[in-house]
Amino acid sequence: MMETRRPDSAELERGVSESPPPGRSRRKPILMGAAAVAAIGVVAAIGYLTWPTAAAEDRKEVNVESADVVRGDLTELVRASGKLGFGDPRDLGTNLAGTITGLPGVGSVVGVGGELFRVDDRPVVLFRGELPMWRSFESGMEDGADVFQLERNLKDLGFFDREPDQEFAESTAWAIEEWQESLGLDDSGSIELGRIVFSPTDVRVAQHKIAVGSAAGAGVLGVSGTSKEIGVSVDPNLGAIATAGSEVIVVLPNGAEAKGKVAGVGTPVEQDDPTSGEKKLKLPLTITLDDLAVADGLDNVSVSVIVTRVRAEDALQVPVLALLARPGGGFAVEVVNGKQTKMVDVELGAFADGMVEVTGGDLEEGDRVVVGE
Repeated sequence: MMETRRPDSAELERGVSESPPPGRSRRKPILMGAAAVAAIGVVAAIGYLTWPTAAAEDRKEVNVESADVVRGDLTELVRASGKLGFGDPRDLGTNLAGTITGLPGVGSVVGVGGELFRVDDRPVVLFRGELPMWRSFESGMEDGADVFQLERNLKDLGFFDREPDQEFAESTAWAIEEWQESLGLDDSGSIELGRIVFSPTDVRVAQHKIAVGSAAGAGVLGVSGTSKEIGVSVDPNLGAIATAGSEVIVVLPNGAEAKGKVAGVGTPVEQDDPTSGEKKLKLPLTITLDDLAVADGLDNVSVSVIVTRVRAEDALQVPVLALLARPGGGFAVEVVNGKQTKMVDVELGAFADGMVEVTGGDLEEGDRVVVGE
């Protein structure tokens, strides 16, 4: 007797990669890999479920599980583990020689003109800028972008009344003197190397690297950005969907879900795989939360990030468990028709999260199909 049965994984591979529907390009095997392996495994585990065929395409209804044929975007949920915390961690210090006499509180935020720490009871101050302080600021120095950066900060603080430029002029020295007086520093009109630390953004104090009474050096404070973000690494083949601005779902430690977006995409790097210990190429992503309030009280905790990939738009879909292997190749589904069921041949497209796209066959949205147990 000819049989119709649940297909195994090899048949699903052949059915999709070797027999593309008319008018569609041949599907590459890689499309079956991540998207369908779980679903295929379930189908293969079902084994061979036989039904009367040939002269008995229609049969009396039995007590079977069924599901609706639906239409819509066929989506795949890709889950990855990440770490939620304050981003851009780094160390800050100074070139000044002396003793640390004051440190800010852990968790405090330091902005433009704010005191980072004290050396010999004199403040080391944070200014905004991309360039680090690499030389002293003083009369007669060569023009440079660092001078422009200094003058821009002095202007923002209300000490410089000209348009910032790259020349250290007499007006620059006057502005420095006023700034020094406001801090209780000697009003020399010049700034020694190490008195200012430039940072692209405000910083949050994450930890004290050394204690009060220690010698000043390059690592005085551990700092971070002021906003929480999520760092996550995914397989490079997900780069097409994990682009800047892509929406994601973040599952917090308490199980709550929060919306987020991909804020940055890094360059693929080799990382140690936690399960195998081998190095694998990973794509680093930075995720920001739409509502930062959901992360209140959370820092340096593990979270899950779910990225949605659309495998097929406006697709007719059935559960993978509804598929039956036809004798000689191909697939069918068993459609519930009143008190009867009927075999309907189908052509398949993409697989995702237990569903499969139907690209051909006498099947319509709203039909009900028998699914395997």
